[in-house]
Amino acid sequence: MASQYLFSSANIFGVMESRKRQIKKAVHEMDRSEIDLASSDDALAEKLAQEYGLDVPVLDEENQYATKEEIDVVVHRNPDGTPVFNISGGPVRRRGLRVTIIVPFNGDPSLFNVQPTAFDSNPPMAELHAGDIRLVYELADPSFDINAASERMLSKVNRYLSNLRPSSEQLKTELKQLALSLIAVRRRESSSHSQILRSLKMPIRDPEASPRARVPGARIEQSKGVASRRSPQRWDVFICHATEDKKDIADPLARNLSARGLEVWYDEFSLKLGDSLRQSIDRGLALSRFGVVILSANFFEKHWPQQELNGLATRESNGQRVILPVWHNVGAAEVAGYSPILADRKAVQTKEGLSKVVEKILEVVLA
Repeated sequence: MASQYLFSSANIFGVMESRKRQIKKAVHEMDRSEIDLASSDDALAEKLAQEYGLDVPVLDEENQYATKEEIDVVVHRNPDGTPVFNISGGPVRRRGLRVTIIVPFNGDPSLFNVQPTAFDSNPPMAELHAGDIRLVYELADPSFDINAASERMLSKVNRYLSNLRPSSEQLKTELKQLALSLIAVRRRESSSHSQILRSLKMPIRDPEASPRARVPGARIEQSKGVASRRSPQRWDVFICHATEDKKDIADPLARNLSARGLEVWYDEFSLKLGDSLRQSIDRGLALSRFGVVILSANFFEKHWPQQELNGLATRESNGQRVILPVWHNVGAAEVAGYSPILADRKAVQTKEGLSKVVEKILEVVLA
């Protein structure tokens, strides 16, 4: 790879605008579960700003090293400074050395091609590799000071990198603000979409899961369990959870399951002003086909959700599977400490992502 002028191919302002377009596209295409499971909009925006920001390289000069190779070198002057002449008129070659100084760096190598806001007409030159830059010197004159020459070049590289850093900090701030506004738009859109879907009076399936087109004269078979799922005053799943887990997992899970066409008993959906809490929950437990139990540290400390779990466990006494466990920020040891029976049961964990949790629940409920 030949040496090249660094910091000369792209303009910093163009790169910054490109990163803004990228983050807009990323948030627009982001799965809703990523937004729902984020600890906060600010944390998600910070993560996106970090991901799409500029990771300005930092040279690791303490770990630089050199390699050598004997080559034929074209010389123009003798060691005493007098010009070298070749009677034949061609170049004069002598046996010399190619010394390559290799300097590792941390950061985005593409930024070595970006021109900062402050620059001069003589940018530094080097070979650019994925994890290092290389200064190559071919010489036969022992008086040439390689150390001084490489230090001057590395000083210039560091000056250009320093000139990129203010733009990097500015872009990070702008990306975070942009991400926050885009996430807010996505949340409003998701809320509108959920309202539209909840108004439908029919099951909702993914396009690839849609029933086959009816063949004239063919017998239409009703999907297993559809009638009972959609019959009045019955639910597919009961969401059993601690109040502290409502924002992080219970609410987004209930809304996603509802958007996928399930009838969900969830306090935010099912309780109306004046309802008896005890009677409404008892009715939900009795008339729901499955109980999605969100097991967490908060759940283990609460009396009320444990009572709901007991009600679901009673329905399993005849061998029917009712309880669908979801582990939220807990491990096998913590669940086993609460209930060895539940710890032995296959569960889905929220750390796999909300979409995975929804998928696993649908596999059981729609079987």
